[in-house]
Amino acid sequence: MKKISSKQKLIYGISIILVAVILAIVITTNIIKNNNQVASEGYTATTANANSNLVASYIKSGITIGGITGTLESINTFDATALPEDILWGETAYVKGEKITGTKIVTVAHAKAAQKTFEENTVLIDDYGNNVKIPAGFKIAEDSATAVTGGVVIEDVSAEGATEYTKGSQFVWVPVGDVLTDNDGNKTTITLGRYTFDNKGSEILVQSGKDYARETQLIILGINDGEFLELLNTTPSNNAKAKDISEFVKRTFESQGYFIGRYELGDALATNDSRSGTDDISNSQNPVACKSGIYPYTYINQADAAKLCRNMYSSNNFESDLINSYALDTAIVFIQKFSGDTNFSLQVGKSTVNSIQKCGVDLLENVSSGEKNQDERCNIFDLAGNTGEWSTEEISISNWPCVARGGSYNYSDSYVSSRNFYDINYTRNNLSARPIIYL
Repeated sequence: MKKISSKQKLIYGISIILVAVILAIVITTNIIKNNNQVASEGYTATTANANSNLVASYIKSGITIGGITGTLESINTFDATALPEDILWGETAYVKGEKITGTKIVTVAHAKAAQKTFEENTVLIDDYGNNVKIPAGFKIAEDSATAVTGGVVIEDVSAEGATEYTKGSQFVWVPVGDVLTDNDGNKTTITLGRYTFDNKGSEILVQSGKDYARETQLIILGINDGEFLELLNTTPSNNAKAKDISEFVKRTFESQGYFIGRYELGDALATNDSRSGTDDISNSQNPVACKSGIYPYTYINQADAAKLCRNMYSSNNFESDLINSYALDTAIVFIQKFSGDTNFSLQVGKSTVNSIQKCGVDLLENVSSGEKNQDERCNIFDLAGNTGEWSTEEISISNWPCVARGGSYNYSDSYVSSRNFYDINYTRNNLSARPIIYL
């Protein structure tokens, strides 16, 4: 073995020391680098947590994410029993782990949107909190207002006693009593009653519905001092009466309103050919309807008009009848209060084309100003024109006891609140009728 000199030993020792120093430097550098990286990542994680959208109530209880421990307690909906019809229309809920949408109808607006046909008489609430009682077999029409002040319209879909002809017939709710007119609780009162109207169109209450049995006489000056009556113990004619005025008044107060035909009583079988010329006669056996776009039922006397309206439906859910003086006068007041046409009672209905028009399409003319506009207010059509309309009212003139109301297409001296009287057998092409419904 070769012997190592002292000088070589010294060199080897220095070399070993240098290697150790270099290794120490490398290890230290790596440690510092790693520590800096950890520190940096830790800072980043902390900063991210600070800006995180995670909320404890969003994380299930007992689970920790990003340093945030959840507090959310899961709810088991599998024992829930609610059905769509138990939840308000359009609202949602979770039942048995599934999301369901409510179908329960409580407002006019919901019923209009859903186009639901009601299986029983149902009270709905309008936009302002007023009640509207919908008869079984009807729905809210697609073009109805959702507040009674604008005219809530119902449409026959499958009413009891309906025929293939009456289906689609429409009626407008006339509210009675205090009517809410906005969401602030403001009210307007509509009093069920018989009215006259002054030369400015303002209503004058002559007999309240509460006094229906008093047989108040409406004396209209200038008409042979005739006395107009809704009820007579002994009648001077066979003028057909309403089914039962007392029942109409009672039910109207209970329901807080009644329905008036949106249109004049229509002849379901009339055609353009049959209504042309002077022989446009409706057969009293023809089926009736209350729809837009069909011709009004004309050349009928008062008794036949009453029979057609009262037999329009045979239902246990509601009554149909020929319009009475309470129903018509109150409807005029309703229109004047809410349509903005405060003297509508004086509106003249002379047609611009001087002939019978289909229901709902008649144009009327204000003779004094020449203004032409649609004969429609609060979704009720043709009160001012097209045809006059038989009522159940009478006048104490034995030869002409039957009373027709409203204007007609060919008379400029007849207007919305007119009371005209005729022989019991009188028929003409400008006389029709208007049905009502009460529940």
